[in-house]
Amino acid sequence: MFRLAAVVVATAALAFSAVVAPPHSYAATDGCVLIDTDFDIDDMMSIPMVVGNRHVAAVVTTEGFTTPELGASATSRLLAEPGQRAIPVIVGAGVHRSESDIASSFGDFVLTFRELMSRLNDFLPTPLPPTPRADDYVPRVSDAVAGCHSVDVLLLGAFTSFVDYGPAIRSKIGRVVISGRPVNADSDLEAVESFNCSYDRRSCATVFDEQLPGLAHSFVDVPRSDCDLTPNRAGCSGTVYGPTLDMARSLGPAGLPNTLEQIMLNHPNSWAIDTWENSGYGGRSLFWDQSAALELLAPELFRDVGPYRETTLSPADFQRTWTEYTNRAASFA
Repeated sequence: MFRLAAVVVATAALAFSAVVAPPHSYAATDGCVLIDTDFDIDDMMSIPMVVGNRHVAAVVTTEGFTTPELGASATSRLLAEPGQRAIPVIVGAGVHRSESDIASSFGDFVLTFRELMSRLNDFLPTPLPPTPRADDYVPRVSDAVAGCHSVDVLLLGAFTSFVDYGPAIRSKIGRVVISGRPVNADSDLEAVESFNCSYDRRSCATVFDEQLPGLAHSFVDVPRSDCDLTPNRAGCSGTVYGPTLDMARSLGPAGLPNTLEQIMLNHPNSWAIDTWENSGYGGRSLFWDQSAALELLAPELFRDVGPYRETTLSPADFQRTWTEYTNRAASFA
């Protein structure tokens, strides 16, 4: 009963959060952004960064850590800020991997996060109803970017949807920024560490071999260290590129940043490296998709590392930059 009451109060606060924004503007030359997401915890922290700094034409949800239908419902609820533009959320494609296959390939924690994120990091008492998938979603993507002179595509999930709609909007694509390493450069990673390619390797290979050539594109990874799984071990403090409680607590009191703060702090064990070793979750919590989002917005803060890119910021500077960029989402056009 107490938990349900807390959720009701928090949801009410979410709905009536203020929408006063710090001054910022969108340059016409920026064009539009299309975000493709499987709405994991790091996706949830990345989408507001982009919304606050670029014109997001639409969000496409793809199977991965969430299903497209449940991911679309959760994304729509996250972005449903009073007085702000309604950003189209389009249900994309999936490969319909079974739960047993997911668990054996990547670990049970993927299914745990699938359930968690269908409730917005456990912020909602039950999952939202799934958003129905249109018979052919590609025309919806084309329609969403029809008014854009150019479109930058931010791929935060598997390539299952992009392989379908990419050719339809190719003439408009400016850059493609991809979370993770390319298909031929992840042999030293575990399957879960190269999740976006491993989840649907066929579409990943098709995009890499047939669709990305001729397009400006970047793969973006997070700097690694031996401390990634033990960020609070002696000698590891401040060295891990992951989200902290202070980041969330520094989000502003208005609009989407306030909403995101409530959602994150409602259940910090799913993401905060401050308590990661004792959280009970498998895997790890790093700036996976946040890095790709920041590279899209500020590529000068990154450097080439072979076939992919990494940030040149320190972990502390990355954390502060995430907060700064996310706080600009108090209003969005």
